[in-house]
Amino acid sequence: MPSELESSIRYLEETNDPDAAFFSYTVDSTGEFGLIKANKEGLRLYAAEILKKSQLLEEGQEADQPLFFAPRKWMFSETGYDLIAGVLPQYQSCKEILAGLQPVKPHHTTSARRRQPVLLLILMCITGALIMLATLKAFPNLRLWVNIR
Repeated sequence: MPSELESSIRYLEETNDPDAAFFSYTVDSTGEFGLIKANKEGLRLYAAEILKKSQLLEEGQEADQPLFFAPRKWMFSETGYDLIAGVLPQYQSCKEILAGLQPVKPHHTTSARRRQPVLLLILMCITGALIMLATLKAFPNLRLWVNIR
């Protein structure tokens, strides 16, 4: 397998020109989702980098240190920082890794948070109107808009 992996890496690096490659991390227009912006050469060269890291995981001792990507002239970051700077090695199975993680809240909960200020504003307006009506009922002679001098 390692020889097949090495030949795949070599093939990807030899058949894709780094001068024509473009690979970048960015976010969508809402800023909520991370995206990869790349041409085919950039994707293929990035795949070669990922395969190299998998080779290091296969060959090396178990370590908790990240395996950082070397700076490449075809890799850009539109966010101002590297969203993915390397690989944090994991040696357990998927089930073992997921068992140790906290569940992630789904993205649709953010729309409920956006509605909360609107509901709060409506509630405040209704409360203000009720206080105004109670004040006018308690003090019938209080007419602020009449005889203001």
